[in-house]
Amino acid sequence: MNRQILTHLDGQSCHADIVAPIEKCLSKLEGVKSYSPDSQNFAYRLWYVNGIVFAYASGMRSVGLRLSKSTELGLPMARWFESDPTEYGWYSLPYDSDSLGMLVNSAYESAVNS
Repeated sequence: MNRQILTHLDGQSCHADIVAPIEKCLSKLEGVKSYSPDSQNFAYRLWYVNGIVFAYASGMRSVGLRLSKSTELGLPMARWFESDPTEYGWYSLPYDSDSLGMLVNSAYESAVNS
């Protein structure tokens, strides 16, 4: 499950500005851990709970979230890449989206309950 996203992120960098909004959304949630292979050199960052990656930051403008394919997608977000044929998919949205908090919570909840 996590292998695909780790392969996708390998070698990518991350602008520090896109990490802060996700950290703020996750600050009160239990069991969330983050990982960056080289934060000193601005490598990507991901967040996981119960061993399931549910969010990542890479690049300069967007974040990725693992969401149920039944989540309302009438929001300014797009399917990031083809995911495993499960009920979840990876979606990209602007790091400063008004919907970020709601969608991060949804991604977290689905990871906790998987």
